Amino acid sequence: MILQRVGIPIYLQIKSYVLDKIKSGEYLPGAKIPTERELSTILEVSRNTVSAAYKELLLEGVLEAQQGRGTYVKNTTDDANDTVVGGKRERLVKIIDEAMSKVVELGFTVDQFAAIASIRAIEKNQAVKELRVAVVDCASEYIQRFINQIGQIANVRFETVILSELVAGKIPIELLQACDLVVTTLVHQTTVVGLMGNAHKVIGVATVPNLEAVIKLARLPANTQVPIVAKSNEFVANLKKLLEKTAINHLDFKVIQSSDYAEVSAFIADYKVVIVSEEREMLVRQMVSDVHEVITFYYEIDRGSLNQVMMKLISQAL
Repeated sequence: MILQRVGIPIYLQIKSYVLDKIKSGEYLPGAKIPTERELSTILEVSRNTVSAAYKELLLEGVLEAQQGRGTYVKNTTDDANDTVVGGKRERLVKIIDEAMSKVVELGFTVDQFAAIASIRAIEKNQAVKELRVAVVDCASEYIQRFINQIGQIANVRFETVILSELVAGKIPIELLQACDLVVTTLVHQTTVVGLMGNAHKVIGVATVPNLEAVIKLARLPANTQVPIVAKSNEFVANLKKLLEKTAINHLDFKVIQSSDYAEVSAFIADYKVVIVSEEREMLVRQMVSDVHEVITFYYEIDRGSLNQVMMKLISQAL
């Protein structure tokens, strides 16, 4: 289901659509998927938008484009396919080859290049581990997701900073100033920069919602009562704001912010669908039956912004 409304970029919805097809087994590893033209017709969107979604999936190694044959689901057992166009490994090899040629021009041997590159990579990796990164957002639930994502690409030390507490002075601005990098969303970047007095250490990241959760909510019948189990008011407010932007206004939400098992269990007992934050997901799944549908909602940093964070960390590392 493609929502032709503001709030969720269409290309991200298409990307989610393709990933769902892969997860469900409809698009199997090694199988050819619809062409850009075919999928644009199926989803009633522009071909350029489908192309943007396919390009991201190609760069992420989910899909592979075989010259003259079409686009296929990447076969994860095939580590190196010379026919892949735009694959990350192919691009990396090209960069290494170009660097090697320049190094040889300087008078170094290939063995020397390999040794120095290896040593430098180890030095950079160790330097990154010493960095301290503050992650700032309005909702604690989103902060933990952002930390988990960054932690998968960089082993750094994290500081959790809730924006409202920073604005109120409960968290000293000196904490951010003492960090090597401050990561926040594009929405809050101006506020954080204003509080710090400079933008040198601040990087704003683009975030995307869990599209699967949004689509499930859009498909619910009108006037369905849906409990939201969360920790913070900001989580609930952001979810409702997103649904308003996407014109999903046919649901009746009930909110509980408790972590008490008995209290939450009693609250959701009469409902068939429950929305939860990631922090509350395990708690809720322990108390629901198979007739319940648990929809986990979150925002996460998009792939392009994650790459920018890693580049910034490497540049910060001495």
